[in-house]
Parts: sequence; structure tokens; C-alpha cells
Amino acid sequence: MNKPRLRVRVGETPVYRAQAYEGATHGRRATGWNAPATGPNRALNGSLNTLRNRARQGFRNNAWIERAITRNVVNEVGTGITPIFESSFETFNAAAAELWLPWTGMSAPDGSLDFYGQLAQAVRCRRIAGEVFIRARSRPASFGMTVPVQLQVIEPDHVPETLNEDLRNGNRIIAGKEYNRRGQFVAVWMYPEHPQDAGMMVLNRLLRIPASQIIHHYLPLRPGQVRGGPDVVQSLLRARTYDSYEDSELVRKETRAPFTGFLAKDYTNDQDWNFDPVTGEPVGDDDPLPEVNAQPGTILTGAAGEKMTLFDGDNTGSGYSDFQRQQLLSIAGGAKSLYELVTGDWSKINDRTYRAMITEYRREIETAQDHLTIHQICEKVGFWFTDAAVLSGAIRAPGYADRYDDYNRRDWRTQRWPHINPTQDVAATVKEIENDLESLDAAVAKRGYRAADVQQANVNARKRKAEMLQGAGITEEE
Repeated sequence: MNKPRLRVRVGETPVYRAQAYEGATHGRRATGWNAPATGPNRALNGSLNTLRNRARQGFRNNAWIERAITRNVVNEVGTGITPIFESSFETFNAAAAELWLPWTGMSAPDGSLDFYGQLAQAVRCRRIAGEVFIRARSRPASFGMTVPVQLQVIEPDHVPETLNEDLRNGNRIIAGKEYNRRGQFVAVWMYPEHPQDAGMMVLNRLLRIPASQIIHHYLPLRPGQVRGGPDVVQSLLRARTYDSYEDSELVRKETRAPFTGFLAKDYTNDQDWNFDPVTGEPVGDDDPLPEVNAQPGTILTGAAGEKMTLFDGDNTGSGYSDFQRQQLLSIAGGAKSLYELVTGDWSKINDRTYRAMITEYRREIETAQDHLTIHQICEKVGFWFTDAAVLSGAIRAPGYADRYDDYNRRDWRTQRWPHINPTQDVAATVKEIENDLESLDAAVAKRGYRAADVQQANVNARKRKAEMLQGAGITEEE
């Protein structure tokens, strides 16, 4: 085997022509592959406004983008992610749970949504625009709220991603978010109104909102990333091109639909075209060419020398359905959803395939629920709710400051997944509990409840039934 020939200059490290990684090759196969080295913020922030606007337009006008995002939001939030208060003080837990439900109906300043609706709105905004801000607004006692705090959901346009500045106190503003010297998020700078809805006067005034009053809900894909990008970035261009192609194909079919065929006549001499082939009457220059309109089932008879050529107006070519499926698979994958959920086409799925697909999809949704929705939104809202309830006197919490962490122990429960096969799934859960593979508490918690509450409710229901039967003079055996 011949050794590679190298030319090495003094003081230089030899560079071998063969790359250790094929992905790093600079040969012909990699021609035109532009992969610039960019930091997490420079890579996104310069394109964020364009990506955000195009993603919103796609959600408004592209059915596939809208379906993918809506399906993800519905599965991530459902009817709501509810808290179970788990401090060491049972009276506090009961009081907090009693206040929570009525407060959820008062959480929005305009009253258009309850807390769970706001949660879905925030998640939808994160998936479409890449991020969303939520601000806590303290309210006076005159508002008559059970807990005097409300939530304002704010679109990311309020926070200019072009705002970058080094402050005199050593803090640094990066894309509208202020960090201290330790890298801690301390404040956000935002316009008081939406820049696209307000006048130029608003664009000259920024408010500094402390981080303690703000939630920034987004997915930081790279360490150090301070703003979020839309979920559908990878699908935007393909979805738009495919939608344009489908629309052009539909218009082509529409314009060809009125034309059934072409009637041709063999002329024997140069003057035949001057006369009507049926009546023999002369045809003027301004007279329209004859047209034949036939009802379904009509058999046409042509004159001597006439031939009818019928159009094949619906031939889209072989493999067109496979082509459509492949494009929609790519769009759904780029939008972080499943082809079947986006299109409603389950024709090529069997029961086992469905289980495997839906399990992986649900695992991805659960990751977003735990890492983003619960950690960033629900938990911080829980702190705001508990603080406001205690400070306003709505709940008594002796030693709240000293036992702050204990009072703020909560377990957030997502809406449970529906059974794929109820009989088999329930039987499997029962066997797991009986064989100590899972606890009753854990199994019930997956349904959004506490086992102790369910058991107590069942005991009360059985007792109530027994009393009703006894009052009617009926034994349970009857």
C-alpha cells in the first residue's frame, strides 16, 4: 500500500486530503453546501421577524400548517394542565384547591378565556411564532377577585429582538432581554402596545419589566439562545411551494373541465371551410365556430368527414398520490406532527403501527409538557397564585416565608391520554399494580387525580348508595 504523499512546511501541522468525516468533505458532492459558523443568537435573531411573519401567514392560509400546529396544541394542553397542591398542610391544600377553580375563570384581564384557555393560547403562540411572554398583573381588592392576580399573554413582537445594549451597571441587553453579570435573566424590555397595531409614538417608548413579573415561554434549542423560533421552520418553504403547486393543478383542472373534446373535419378543397358542415350555408368571418352541447348518455352522430377527439381532462400522471403523500409526510415531519394527524388519512396504518407511532408522538408531546409548559408557565403561575392568595389573606399560611418551598409544593397533571384499546389497557394497568410493577398512586395520577381522593369518593358513593337502598327498603342483593 502506498503512503499518502504530503508536503509539509516547517512549523505547520500536516493536513490529510481524506477527511475523517464524510460530512466534512469539500469535494464535488458538497459543492454549494454553505454552512456558516454562527452563534445561537446571531443565527436566529436576524431572521426571526421574517420567520415569525411567514409562520403566521402559513397558519392563516395553509391548511396543513394549521392542522399540524392545532393538533400539537390540543395534545399538549388538552382541556388544561391542573395542579394538585401537596404541601405538608392539608388545610392549606384544601383552601388553595377551593380557590383555584374560581380563579381560573378570572385570570384573563378581558375575560375572553379562562386560565386553561390562556395556556392553550400561549402554547399556540409558541408553536407559531416561536415564543410568547406572560406578564403577572396584580389587582386591587376592589376588583373582587378570589385571588388578586391576572395574566396578560403578550406576543413576542412587543420585545424587539434588535435591542442589544451594554448598560452602565454591567448588565447586558440581548435581543430585548436583560441579563446581569452572572448571566441571570433580570428584566425584559417591551413596547406597551403591539408595534403593528400602534403608532410611531409607541415605538419610541420601551418599558422595563422585572423578570419576577414575566414568563418567557420558548424552546432554547442551543445553549445561550435567548429567543425562540417557530416550530414549522423546516416546513415553511415546502408547504408554501406544495400549496402553490396544488392550487395550480386545481386551476388547471377547472379551466379544462368545460372542454370535452375537439371536432375536426377533413376538407376536400380550399373552399369547404367557408360553409356550415350541417346546413351548407355560407359562414361569415364574424360567425362563431359551432359548438356541441350534449346531455349525459347522448350519442352523437357527425357529418361525413368529421372526427371527435375527446380530452383526458383528469390525467395527473402515474404516482401522483404517492407524490402527494411524500410531500405531506415531509410537511408534517417538519411541523413536528404525524402525517395521519395532519391529513386524517389512516388508510395505510394498522393497529400495531398506530400504537408504535402514537407512543413516540406522545413521548415528544410529554417532553414539551414537562420541559416547557409546566416548568416555564404552570409552575411560575403557581407561585404567583400562592403568593397573591397568602398576601391578600385569602389563605392562611403561618410561617409562609420560612416554609416557602413546602407551601409551594405542587404536582401538575396533564389531561390523560385516551385508551387505544380500553379493555386491554385497563387490564394491563390492573396487572401491573397487582404484581408491584406500578403503584396505585402513580396509575391514578396519570389520569389527573390523587388515589386517596378517588378512593374516598368511591367510599362515599358506596355509602350513599347503601343509605338510599336502605331508605327505600331494598337490599343490595335485590
